[in-house]
Amino acid sequence: MFQSEFTLDKQYFQECFDESVALSQHHKPKYGLIGFLLILGALSHYLLGQAYLGNFLFVLAVIEGVSFYYRRPWWVARQMVSRASGSKVHIRIDEQGINAKNPYRAFDLSWQDIDNVIETDKGLLIEHAKYRQYISKQALEQDAYDFILQQAKK
Repeated sequence: MFQSEFTLDKQYFQECFDESVALSQHHKPKYGLIGFLLILGALSHYLLGQAYLGNFLFVLAVIEGVSFYYRRPWWVARQMVSRASGSKVHIRIDEQGINAKNPYRAFDLSWQDIDNVIETDKGLLIEHAKYRQYISKQALEQDAYDFILQQAKK
């Protein structure tokens, strides 16, 4: 059995975002949506004479582009204002699975519930059902890290 603890701080949230975003569906901007909004805005503004609607669609396209550009600081800021920010996470890894808890949330994963473990440069992404949990290498001893990878291969 392995036990460890880490703090949910800004550095951890930034690492979590950086390591998991490349493997998510949201790592590319929605050029199709932005283009569609711009074309629809131009058509509304110039062909239909609906300046308000056209301007609204242009603004939506700009907001979509800005939201993609600032997605990392926005996500980290949302995590930092959550009540879990700054709390200690206690993690236990044993033959049954992985258990992590802090004063506000807990998860308990058995090895059978884990679909995949993805090794990143700085940690592990644990996939289960529709969700992913990230655990930093800094939060684990090397033996615990190796144990998770070994259990994932079974």
